[in-house]
Amino acid sequence: MRVLFGSLVLSLFLQAPASHAQALDTLERAHQHYQSGVSLFESGNKEQALVEFELADEIVPKPENVFMIAQCEYHLGRLVEARTHYRAYLAAHAQGELADLARLRVEAINRRPGVFVINTVPDDVDVRIEGAGQIITSQAPNEFPVPHGRYRVTVSKPNFAIETREVSIEVAETKPLFFKLEPIPAHLIIRTNPPGAALFVRGNRTRNPYVQDVPPGVYEIYAEASYYQPKRETITLGPGETREVDFPLTYIQRSGRPELIGFWSGIGAVGGGLAVLTQGNPTNQSLPLVSTMFGAGMLAGGLGLGVLSSTTPLVPTYIRDNLALFRIGAMWVGDLEGATLAMALAAPQSPDNPSQSWTPTFLGGLGGLAAGAVAGWWLDDKAPNYGRVAMIQSAALLGTAVGALAISAFRWSPTEPTSPSLTADEATKAKYRTDQNQYRSHLKERLAWGMLAGLNTGLVAGLSLAYLPDQRSYGPTWQRVVMVDLAGLAGALLASAVEACSRRTEVKSYCANDNVQLNDRTARFALIGAGLGLFTGWLLTTNYDEAGESRPTRPALSLLPMPGALPIQSRTGSAELVPGLMSQGRF
Repeated sequence: MRVLFGSLVLSLFLQAPASHAQALDTLERAHQHYQSGVSLFESGNKEQALVEFELADEIVPKPENVFMIAQCEYHLGRLVEARTHYRAYLAAHAQGELADLARLRVEAINRRPGVFVINTVPDDVDVRIEGAGQIITSQAPNEFPVPHGRYRVTVSKPNFAIETREVSIEVAETKPLFFKLEPIPAHLIIRTNPPGAALFVRGNRTRNPYVQDVPPGVYEIYAEASYYQPKRETITLGPGETREVDFPLTYIQRSGRPELIGFWSGIGAVGGGLAVLTQGNPTNQSLPLVSTMFGAGMLAGGLGLGVLSSTTPLVPTYIRDNLALFRIGAMWVGDLEGATLAMALAAPQSPDNPSQSWTPTFLGGLGGLAAGAVAGWWLDDKAPNYGRVAMIQSAALLGTAVGALAISAFRWSPTEPTSPSLTADEATKAKYRTDQNQYRSHLKERLAWGMLAGLNTGLVAGLSLAYLPDQRSYGPTWQRVVMVDLAGLAGALLASAVEACSRRTEVKSYCANDNVQLNDRTARFALIGAGLGLFTGWLLTTNYDEAGESRPTRPALSLLPMPGALPIQSRTGSAELVPGLMSQGRF
């Protein structure tokens, strides 16, 4: 035990001198760094002196080291760091010559301003700096000395968006700030006429109408539409400007050349078929042969006249669509006038020699076609718009159909001879054939007169509707005319089907038989159904042409009582709803 205690005491005595020697060595190294820093500072090498003082303070922290570090930083222009170290020294030593110098240096540093270096795009912008109890206004690009602190910097220029930043600046700090002002957007509205035109803005296809906020600048606007001349225009928009651009396109009336070529092809097909019927024995023609030759004649006539019309001046390269339809109407009406008149006048020469030849019809139609072509060309300057021309032709066509049906409906058609029995002699059969040929001739004659009368009646009605004073500036569109015609056709077909199915036989309804025969009663039903269909179609399409017109800004008055809920006061004073009648209006 005594031996162990003696060893411990001996080790303590040996370690004490070693620790003391090590502490002396540390102090010596710190002192050497400090003395080296003083020498460097006095010789003007402040940068290296700062390094030596920092090393000395790292080895043995002392207030003297902190003061000299602050001195080096002050002379090197590192004022913020110098102020921090001066304050740290003052916290340790508030009295003395060095403390007074530290206070003076801190006060001097605090008086050194910072500098905002503001650059902008565009130039010559207004700058407003608010903070530290003061407001500085000037223009940029420029430099703005300010005391250290936190500031609000606002940059503005007329017609540009204002920009604001919150920034802090230290003493003697140079802080660059860059502002790029965006121009205030312009508001561009473009509406084209027609509304569905393809619209391009700066070369890009865009929505029509165009309503956008856009950057100020130069804009190229381009629009195109079918049957309109393309238009291009350049506009310049300023910042914040609102511009509404009405962009009307010049209407180029659609060419009716395709319709004219189609008409000549169709009339050529009809003429080719009639030319075939004019040949041979009209009272004895084999049906298969007639059908084949008739089809061949139609094909040859349609193709021939179609090619001829498209390669000769018969059809102009450009003709207004309404004028083309007007000429087409004049030609087919003239053709039908001549054909039906010739058919009606080609009466049987005698009961024993009835005529069924189609030659007069062919020649009459050819003459009427030529007369109609001349009349259409002569009256070009009298042609109304497309919708009215369609109305004229619709009335003429409907009149022709009504005239044909009226022959049967009013029993103006001749009586068909009774078919002989299978056991009848040859004389009876020969007489039947003669009577049958005479019946067909008389039927053609009366149908021709009926169609001719209906055609002219409808033509007069159509011309009156087209040329007499009208409440509308344009008249019905051709789409409405077609819809009314289809409604009349639907009414005629429906009425005919109802009449046929209403006839009864001993077992089942007549329309279920394999052989349904139409008669004068069917014709009357068809006329009545067509009339009702036309009237209904006209009523249903009354507002069709007004679909694109603008509605009134204020709704019409309505004083008609309507069922609704009326608020009243109950016995308890609360509001409750009760059913009643209401009317509304403006007072």
